[in-house]
Amino acid sequence: MLVACPLLFHERMHHNPNTWRRLNPETIAQLPEEAAVFEVANLVRTVQFIGTADGNLRARVAAIATQMSKLPVSAGGYYVRWEPTAAETEALEKWVGAFRTFHRGAMPQGNLETPTHLRVASRRAA
Repeated sequence: MLVACPLLFHERMHHNPNTWRRLNPETIAQLPEEAAVFEVANLVRTVQFIGTADGNLRARVAAIATQMSKLPVSAGGYYVRWEPTAAETEALEKWVGAFRTFHRGAMPQGNLETPTHLRVASRRAA
């Protein structure tokens, strides 16, 4: 059973499942070349990444699509939805904040920084 998140500030997107588009070359070619904030999700619409367009949504999503290694493998492919905004940084903070509130503080997988690996030195017995 899917439950709508009452805390999301961008409700019109989250209540309209038709806003998701399959992330493929055809969709990317149709994206606007404008400032926006966007989400990438898997087949069941679990958000994997939230990002900004850096002024050009088409170019940014195309770059993300070529770097899918940041995201876990999704047998059903990926989907994207977006909202145009002139204030990308503020919108990103709101989207990530809403996601974290709904997911008990967790971040989308693709937004996690790669953990730094510690180099463990072997112990020498004296």
